[in-house]
Amino acid sequence: MTLFKRTALGAALMAGTMLSAPAVMAADLAIAMDQIFQRMDPHNTNYNVDYSGANGMLERLIGFDQNMQLVPQLATSWEGSDDALTFTFHLREGVKFHDGTDFNAAAVKANFDRLADQSQNLAKNSLFKVVESVDTPDDLTVVLHLKEPFGAMINTVAHPSVVIHSPKALEEFGKDVEKNPVGTGPFRFKEWVPGERMVVEKFDGYWDEGWPKVDSVTFYPVGESATRTSMLLSDEVQFVHILPAELAERVASNDAYEVLEVPGITVWTASMNMFKEHFKDPRVRRAFNLAVDQQAFIDVVYSGHGIVPDSAIAPDTRFYEKQTPLETDLEEARRLMKEAGYENGFDITIWGINNSTGVRMLQFLKQQLSQIKVNATIVPMEGATRSEKVFGANVVPEKVEYDMLMGGWSPSTGDADWHLRPVYATEGWIPKIYNAAFYSNEIVDGAIQDALNTADPEKRREAYSIAQKQIWEDAPVIWLAIENKMAARKKGLTGVFQMPDGTMQYSRAAFE
Repeated sequence: MTLFKRTALGAALMAGTMLSAPAVMAADLAIAMDQIFQRMDPHNTNYNVDYSGANGMLERLIGFDQNMQLVPQLATSWEGSDDALTFTFHLREGVKFHDGTDFNAAAVKANFDRLADQSQNLAKNSLFKVVESVDTPDDLTVVLHLKEPFGAMINTVAHPSVVIHSPKALEEFGKDVEKNPVGTGPFRFKEWVPGERMVVEKFDGYWDEGWPKVDSVTFYPVGESATRTSMLLSDEVQFVHILPAELAERVASNDAYEVLEVPGITVWTASMNMFKEHFKDPRVRRAFNLAVDQQAFIDVVYSGHGIVPDSAIAPDTRFYEKQTPLETDLEEARRLMKEAGYENGFDITIWGINNSTGVRMLQFLKQQLSQIKVNATIVPMEGATRSEKVFGANVVPEKVEYDMLMGGWSPSTGDADWHLRPVYATEGWIPKIYNAAFYSNEIVDGAIQDALNTADPEKRREAYSIAQKQIWEDAPVIWLAIENKMAARKKGLTGVFQMPDGTMQYSRAAFE
């Protein structure tokens, strides 16, 4: 596996004069995304595509580097109390929002209060449900006081959704801030034509001197993978976010372009709706897992660029613990189905995404389950349609139509909490978060809570170990793959890359 292939660039020739170092030229950057944007309000979305588009405009107190290690952004330092009840952030001085207003402790408080206010019904309110109050002892200090210990708070503040909007914009636009983002980033919002393009432009008042180094960035939503790749190779775009593995060789064989690949932390699953009678039986859930050849799934969907899951969370997620692998065993799967009274199978519907990779996933799963006489109707959906049907405010768990939901979850905090809790805790039932199986187990809920009640890493590890073991035994989902994150870019473009959680960074984009 090649990690972040890099190319040495020669010195630049400009106007016939040899320069001693590459010249950095202002330019316009174009990026092809695999989905349409839903909302430019990260507080109120669950989609990586939205976080990726917004992160050049809206910054956080704490960010991640390309290895998911915490780095300062709008906060210069931070600390938490031993009892995990109080967290203090020291802010960067001299920062302005794009509307000319000051970034300060009051601005942070306005955003943290919004996230903590559960009545807002924002997609990411659950991240801050433990916040009791937000204090601002001075203009450059913010203190979070929690209702109960929450050992994952620092990593939670670093989640891509925990951005700082201009309070003036929040007041002026309300929820329509999702169409009018105003932040502190190197780029400011220019225009958004839904389904066609979004454009951001250089912000001359950016706090980090010397940045940005490009004049504008235009994002094009292109669901068809081959089309995105063709746009790159014809220089219509200079970066492809989400490069399907089967097209990587096509890009790598062209000397003008490069493939970027990093191990991912997104676990792809097919959640089994436990309100459906057949999935209430653990023998059926285990049979579904044993019927699917996960390595074949990785080979077919990702051309081998990934690994088979051996826990509910990925190896590079904090507090991961390996479980006994589930190996394909059709004979045992058929025996379990017969024992459960389903020797002749049954009919199900599987919902998924309608891009090239998503359709391939659905088709593969349909074929695999047919081996145990399960007749699957696959339903590929456009992103916005899927979002409304799965996460819409009117969704009632007991009345959800699908039998299975294909999807991936990445803990963009880098911590086990933000994978196990939203996907497997009872509190995470959709539409609230992402427990699409409507799985509920008191042991799991208790272990997840125990892990949050302490800031001691070893105690947290012990609790998450219990949760992972129980989830693996109950098998509420089919664990399918942890794919490597792949992207492609034109050589000479730097500072734009894919993150292990599936988001993308472009704040430090530059052409050399």
